[in-house]
Amino acid sequence: MAVIQYCHSFFENASMGIITQGIEKITCRWDSTLNVVKYNHNMRSEVYSMKKLFKVFSLMLVVIMAFPFSVMASENDQQRSDLIGAEEGDFEKLIAEIQRIKAAHPDYSEEMIMSFLEANHQDVERGIIDIWNALTDSEKKLCIRYPFDALKVNKAKNIATSQTEAKFGTNGLGNRSDAFRHGIWNAEMTVLIGKERAELFATAHEDKDVTGTESDGYPKTAHRDMDLHNNKVGREIGEKNKEASESEMADIIYQEIYSATTSFIWLHE
Repeated sequence: MAVIQYCHSFFENASMGIITQGIEKITCRWDSTLNVVKYNHNMRSEVYSMKKLFKVFSLMLVVIMAFPFSVMASENDQQRSDLIGAEEGDFEKLIAEIQRIKAAHPDYSEEMIMSFLEANHQDVERGIIDIWNALTDSEKKLCIRYPFDALKVNKAKNIATSQTEAKFGTNGLGNRSDAFRHGIWNAEMTVLIGKERAELFATAHEDKDVTGTESDGYPKTAHRDMDLHNNKVGREIGEKNKEASESEMADIIYQEIYSATTSFIWLHE
């Protein structure tokens, strides 16, 4: 009888333990499920918050990036690239190509050499043909006729743009810095190739379509007349100061630009 009671007590306790363990497991699983649900809910909230934050950040980034680019676009509109010289190494390659064509076809006229170079531009480096295309037809003819002078003209262009940036911080359009740039370009050309050749190249540079207006709102004809006048003033200064260094020439022209009796002209400040 005692054995039966013991067995009954054992199985009863065992059953209760199993039930208790089962309930605990169910409880743990339920708690885990709740935690997963809470975790998923929290994750969704965090993802939603991150999406909102990302949208706000993206909008701010667009605004921040758009502002400096708009400023740069405005500044670039006020700059002109037609008087910016090419890299000297690339320009030397262009002149070498012209010399090669002239040597291979000594009977070619300037127009024929121009046509040949343009028809066979696939065989020429892209950077070189870009330099060629940026020149006016009159400049191209002078490059063919006076190739070594053309190298010095390009050097003078680079001097002009670098000295203008040094004095004014930018290469402007139609303003005082524009007048300075054309003045020193012609002064340096006069020193390097003489006044007559300098006039040929400077005038050829202005031989372009002048219909319409420039980005500063002034007629292209007004810009052409301004440039031609300042080119002449620059050559006269160069003729009088042939021994001046690049920096000295820049100082001379800068002082003249700000003189109350200056001969230079510009369209606006």
